[in-house]
Amino acid sequence: MTFRSRLLISHVIPVVLLVPLVGLALIYLLETRLILPILANEMIDQGVLVERLTQDRPGLWTSSVDAQNLLNSLDFRRPTRIGLLTPDRILLATNRPDDRALVGETIPNLPDPASLVDPWYAITPGALPDEQILDVVIPVKQTDGQIVGLVRIYRRITDIEQIFFEMRLLILGALLFGLVITLALAVILSESISRPLKKFTRTISESPLEGHAPLLPEDGKDEFSELSHAYNRLQERREQLEENRQLMLANLVHEIGRPLGSLGTAVHALLAGAVNDRLLSTELLTGMSERIGRMGRLLEDLALTYRRLDPQEIHVQSVQVIEWINSLTPIWAEDAVQKQLLWETILPEDLPVIQTDPDRLAQALSNLVSNAIKFTPAGGKVTLTVDLEGEKIQFLVSDNGIGIPLQEQSRLFVPFYRSIQPSWKSPGLGLGLSITKSIVESLDGQISFSSVPDQGSTFTITLPIQ
Repeated sequence: MTFRSRLLISHVIPVVLLVPLVGLALIYLLETRLILPILANEMIDQGVLVERLTQDRPGLWTSSVDAQNLLNSLDFRRPTRIGLLTPDRILLATNRPDDRALVGETIPNLPDPASLVDPWYAITPGALPDEQILDVVIPVKQTDGQIVGLVRIYRRITDIEQIFFEMRLLILGALLFGLVITLALAVILSESISRPLKKFTRTISESPLEGHAPLLPEDGKDEFSELSHAYNRLQERREQLEENRQLMLANLVHEIGRPLGSLGTAVHALLAGAVNDRLLSTELLTGMSERIGRMGRLLEDLALTYRRLDPQEIHVQSVQVIEWINSLTPIWAEDAVQKQLLWETILPEDLPVIQTDPDRLAQALSNLVSNAIKFTPAGGKVTLTVDLEGEKIQFLVSDNGIGIPLQEQSRLFVPFYRSIQPSWKSPGLGLGLSITKSIVESLDGQISFSSVPDQGSTFTITLPIQ
């Protein structure tokens, strides 16, 4: 079953179930709470009028002829039936010839006159099987309050059945019209929902696995716009991942190709006889060892690209920050001097002992310092600052180099992404910052940065002291 069919059924079934129930309830309420009471009140008004006409004729309650003459003089619309009864509920006269056979008989199903205070009405059974009568009885009293007779006005329910029938047709017609409108609206609504979904499905099924994919419009603020936005973000993310994959392959070929080429040259030289020259063979083997070590570090970097360090890979110990920093800065300062840069280290006088992995933290800081030196032109300056902020310690690496373009800053920690293109202008795989972020987060720290193009950048590593 399609989504559209389920949506239609979900809209139609409640209406189809409720319409008959509402119709029956409405018909019942109108018949018993509106039409019958209105008819009864109308008949009571007629009965009160007859009761007033009898006030000046006390003798008619003892004379069937006088009672009949009074009724013959009255003109009431059919099918209203009027009867005059004695206090003992014996019929004296009636305005309907077909009821005159009942004159002189006691009329059943009427209330006890002694209990009548006001006009009374009720649905009573008729003489025929399944016949019902709307009965109204008005007591006629003398000035002393004694009941001298009864005015009975009654109508067979079958006589007013046409009113009920027309009312039922009107109610059912209105409900059916509402049902048709509901069905039409349900069809329109389901179509308005299924059409965009079909479009989404078709767009997704036809979207390529590689290359640029057409994006969906994001007009409006409804759920379809949110769905379009989510799809467009997924496509943009897919294209970014594809671009990163291509960059990764290009950088891997470049970074692994050079040491493999050197290794191949060295092996060829050794096979050609360089192994017999002790000094030359030692140099070649040393170079081969360095190239193998570089590829080993490259594999280690690749392993840290998309994951945090495992607990067994972190060796936490007490680190005296000043001694630890002083053991690292000479190498970084020398790298800066070789690049014709100024190097500055700013340390507070009293730095605490922290609990961390010094080798991993040194690797993270080294990546930041290396980037600062790499992207700062000759004559610039690189500064390493250590600062305390409450129960946390911060390591800030600042430079006044080329900075990071604003459009590149959101992708700065994406593995293999290089903000400088082509990549050969800046050696490396583009993994330094992503690895640094992984290390810092594995040490329960945070890394942040601020950068202004052509003015420089500042990277900050924040770690808990304990």
